[in-house]
Amino acid sequence: MSAGNETRRPTTDKVPVLGCEDARVLIMGYIDGELGPADIRRLEDHLAVCVHCRHEERGFRRLVEVTDELVNDELPMIDVDVAWETIYRRLERSTGWLLLSAGLILLLAYGAWELLQGFFLDPAAPLMVKLGIGATLGGGIVLLVSIGREVLTKYRGERYREVSR
Repeated sequence: MSAGNETRRPTTDKVPVLGCEDARVLIMGYIDGELGPADIRRLEDHLAVCVHCRHEERGFRRLVEVTDELVNDELPMIDVDVAWETIYRRLERSTGWLLLSAGLILLLAYGAWELLQGFFLDPAAPLMVKLGIGATLGGGIVLLVSIGREVLTKYRGERYREVSR
């Protein structure tokens, strides 16, 4: 090799000698099959005499093999249409549940208000009936809040909810 780190070609054709810097630029194109015949010949001639560039080419080939194995083995193919359908379905159901819950809360609040005005303020209603209905309504509200809190807490804390079985 000369001082410019270029290789000497034993042939007598007029193709310029390829240096290590130029060879490094061409190596990935060579591995990917993107080079023309002249560049392939120049690079192969250089790799035949340059141990460092040959080692670098082998390393890049190994990197491509490992990357292909990772992509093929571990990454599932994603169907974009199915993904959008799933997102839309979740959004639609969440909105439906939110509207249903809001409507039920409003109806229950109106019913409780009417019950409070019509029944609990009525002096003719027996005290035991008022206490029984009040305890039942209070217990129902406490249970609903407790169950709702538990469901939300459990869902948020579920580490494997995205894993399909």
